[in-house]
Order: sequence, then structure tokens, then C-alpha cells
Amino acid sequence: MKGLETRTLIIERSAELFNTRGYHGCSLADIMEATQLQKGGIYNHFKNKDEIALAAFENSRDKMFKRFRSRLDKDNNPIAKLISIIDVFQSFYHDPVVMGGCPIINTAVDSLGTHPELSQKAKDAVDLLRNYVTIKVDECKHAGLLKDQLGDLDLASMIVSSLEGALIFSRISKDDTQLNATAAFLKQLVRSYQTDPNHVQ
Repeated sequence: MKGLETRTLIIERSAELFNTRGYHGCSLADIMEATQLQKGGIYNHFKNKDEIALAAFENSRDKMFKRFRSRLDKDNNPIAKLISIIDVFQSFYHDPVVMGGCPIINTAVDSLGTHPELSQKAKDAVDLLRNYVTIKVDECKHAGLLKDQLGDLDLASMIVSSLEGALIFSRISKDDTQLNATAAFLKQLVRSYQTDPNHVQ
């Protein structure tokens, strides 16, 4: 197996382990079993478990943003893009980018107070996600499609925090009812701020 393929294998398999078991619940032995590699084969690519965890998180984070970009690239107006962001969040329940749910919020909770570097990576990803949504809200306002009654960051924070919370709740209850209800509420909220209520979306 080529070096790059081996490194990718380690990252992909480890991402699932870290996202389902957490950093402290995943051992090097678990990674060896999941990859069918010996310790030396893993250490040829990573110095330690910390390096694997950071690379695995970055890989999962990038997959999340790739899904957002892929979906929004198909939309032809800012309101459609904002609605699609909500749809993409919903997709993470039945079709997660990595097994175990949203890797950003999972890592943020798991690493809080226990792994500063991983925790900072997760915080940066949350900020990046919120900023991404903020930009889309701003685009709607600049296009004259949303009323300026609610701050861009306020609406973006509401969308991100509400859907992340609903994802956690739905995963715990093994029922997407709460997630669907939250998504429906947020879509209605977006439409209530539209300058033209008859605008298609």
C-alpha cells in the first residue's frame, strides 16, 4: 500500500473512532485494529495519537464544509443558499460525513478542558461555521432579500446553535423529530424576515 493511501486510511478509520468514542475512549490499539496496521506502520506517518486525532478532526471538518459548498453551489440566489444550509445540517443526522454525528460539536464537547489543542481546533471550526453562515445572511441583506431587523451574526448564531443542539438531542433520543422541528422553525424564521414573502423558497 502506498504511503499516501496508508496515511489516508489511518485518518479515515481514526476519524470514526474518535467521533464515536471520543479522544480518551480511543486507544492506539483500537486504531491498529481498525486499520489492520502494526504500531510501526502507524508511526511511519504520525508521531503519536495527538497527531492522528488532529489530522482526523481536520479531515472530518473539511468534509462537512465540502458538503455545504457542494449543496450551495447548486443554488441561484442567497435565500436559497440560506435554506440549503439548514437542509445540510439536517442531512448530518441520516447521512453523517463521519460515523457518530457532527464531528465539530462532538470534538468540542469531548475535548473541553481535557485537550487544549484539539479543543482550540474545534472552537475555530465552530467560529468558521458561524462565519460561513453569517456571510450568507449578509449576502441576503445586500441583495435586498432580508429585512435588516436582526443582526447577521445573531441570525447565524441562532441557526448554528439551534441545529447543533437539535442534532445532539436527536442523536441521543435516536429520533429526528426535534431536528426536523427545529429546521422547520428556522426556515419559517428566515421567511418571516424576507422582504418579499412571495419570493420562491
